Amino acid sequence: MTALDEAAALEDQAEEFPDERGEILLEAAAAWRRAGRTDRAQELLAELVDAGGEDACYARFELAETLFEQGAAEDAYAELARLARDSALHDGHCTMVAELLAERGDLDGALTWYDRAVARLSPDEIETLRGPTGWMQMSSVMLRGRREIRSQLGLPADSTDEITPEPPSTRRPVDVDGIREYIEAGRTPRQVRMLVFQRGERAEARRRWPQEYQDSDEEYYPAAERRWRDLAESGVPAIRVVPATVSQLCAFADRMGGSPTDPETKAAFGETVAEEATIAWPPPRNSPCWCASGAKYKKCCGQIR
Repeated sequence: MTALDEAAALEDQAEEFPDERGEILLEAAAAWRRAGRTDRAQELLAELVDAGGEDACYARFELAETLFEQGAAEDAYAELARLARDSALHDGHCTMVAELLAERGDLDGALTWYDRAVARLSPDEIETLRGPTGWMQMSSVMLRGRREIRSQLGLPADSTDEITPEPPSTRRPVDVDGIREYIEAGRTPRQVRMLVFQRGERAEARRRWPQEYQDSDEEYYPAAERRWRDLAESGVPAIRVVPATVSQLCAFADRMGGSPTDPETKAAFGETVAEEATIAWPPPRNSPCWCASGAKYKKCCGQIR
């Protein structure tokens, strides 16, 4: 499928799925840009800006990025100024702009936007960043980016730099269908969370992101079951299955300014889910299977060898 075909197909999908229209049109605008049709991309982005809300903020960012690419820096900065006044602006939007300006060498502008992102962190988010899982939060990436910019500008560490969490250097990734978890080398974690799409939601995920979810259910669920058994045999005392819906993950990614297919975003989402909304693995043999097939565990994934 060419970029032109993809863009046209996405516009059709936007009409078919009105609840996801904004997100799909953003994808369509990106496809039009890849196809060289920046005029159509800008038309869609302008439409989203007029509609308002979070998607309008993403659209303003995309417009600014397009203008920078066209050499219209003054117009791009004017668009960013309008974005800064948008009531729907959140820390994810601010981080995206900061990273864009840093790439362009505008370190002072990047720091201004990083500071806007920090100002939007809630006391609870700051407290989480101070905790043992703070390094897994999407906002920790933002704080590390801000600290790097301040260092490049020759500025001394401030109170925000001091709470910036570092990812443990002794951790190694464990991948299951693109979901990254971390296990400390030489020290077993008390609990590992595995984010999954249960059967109905996985069908939607495969429709939305076919390149990310190529394995059939017949391949995916047995592979996940075997991987978790390997983890349990390696000494992990507790594994929790975190059922996710496509809409929940997309909404979280929007708030964080990340991609719903990014492993870091998925891992961060999994940490936000309340314990009671997760499933202890393995479930009792006569309990419903974690994959939501409708069968008992012993008659479903519990049979896998």
